[in-house]
Amino acid sequence: MRKVDLAYVAGIVDGEGTICIHQDRAKSGKVYLQLRVDVTNTNEWLIQWLKFALGGHVDVSRRAERGKNWKPAWRWSVSANQASAFLKLIYPYLRLKKPQAEIAIKFQEQKPNRGHRSTESERAVAEAQRIVMSSLNEKGIKN
Repeated sequence: MRKVDLAYVAGIVDGEGTICIHQDRAKSGKVYLQLRVDVTNTNEWLIQWLKFALGGHVDVSRRAERGKNWKPAWRWSVSANQASAFLKLIYPYLRLKKPQAEIAIKFQEQKPNRGHRSTESERAVAEAQRIVMSSLNEKGIKN
């Protein structure tokens, strides 16, 4: 992808994206953390272009069902290693979400390889990263 396209995508992530460490629960009941990057927009072409250019997944939200004036919103998402690789590509061009990208990349690099259990210390660091990321993503006025 050209630098100008990476800069464009970084601007989209800064304005319309979310970089988060998502807390999920496995069928076994075990809670695990996963890096995820989402971009949501009512322009389907933009979201499909992201998928075509960068991979990932696309789905449509049911926001339109909430009211007759709501358009459908499309969401593109990547997770885990794919999200980290994506963030490394756009990192030089990010402005607003650069701190979240730094935490996200470090989080993913520190995750143990598949099949290896993380230590209590590693889990504590990952949870701290999730909490910091969550505070960076808070909306509204802070007291």
